[in-house]
Amino acid sequence: MNTGRSTVARGTGRDVLLDATLRLIGERGLHAITLREVAAAAGLSLGSTTYHFADRDALLIAALSRFADSVVEQCDTALARPELDTMTPRELMAAVFADFSASYCEPNRMLAQLEMYTEAARNPAVAAISDRCMAAYRRLLVRAFAAAGLPDAETDARIAHVMVYADGLALQSAAMGTPCALQADAPAVIWALATASL
Repeated sequence: MNTGRSTVARGTGRDVLLDATLRLIGERGLHAITLREVAAAAGLSLGSTTYHFADRDALLIAALSRFADSVVEQCDTALARPELDTMTPRELMAAVFADFSASYCEPNRMLAQLEMYTEAARNPAVAAISDRCMAAYRRLLVRAFAAAGLPDAETDARIAHVMVYADGLALQSAAMGTPCALQADAPAVIWALATASL
């Protein structure tokens, strides 16, 4: 009998549900999705959600944790590139800031991240996940500013400025309904802010 559900390889159902949840968070918001909608988006039965997750909150926490894992992995991969060691300080900064912008500015991911930040203000479990993302971005930016030879105090101030600007640009882009424009606009402006007077 054909149920209309997709065939998912054994052991991958949880991953498919988490991917679908993150897509829906970006599209509709953290609190606007149901287990039934996640199952439908994943092409799985509703029972598969309760098999893998105790409830909706557990699914959302797991999905946001997966998002944080992807941010950490992306930043750590960028930092581990061997070619960084042969670049001039300016080339290294350009490469790192390109990685930062790419990680930060993909529309659906950016909207999911804004949802996470808002929820972090009310939910300690989400705040801990959000902190992991911020720490990964910070490690990436520290590497860039270290290449420029900035003292620690100035590095801290510049990182704060860059991250506040990136968050503000993302929020404004979301509010104006133009998240896709962020990919085109953010890199050049973040670079200008980061390298001013260097």
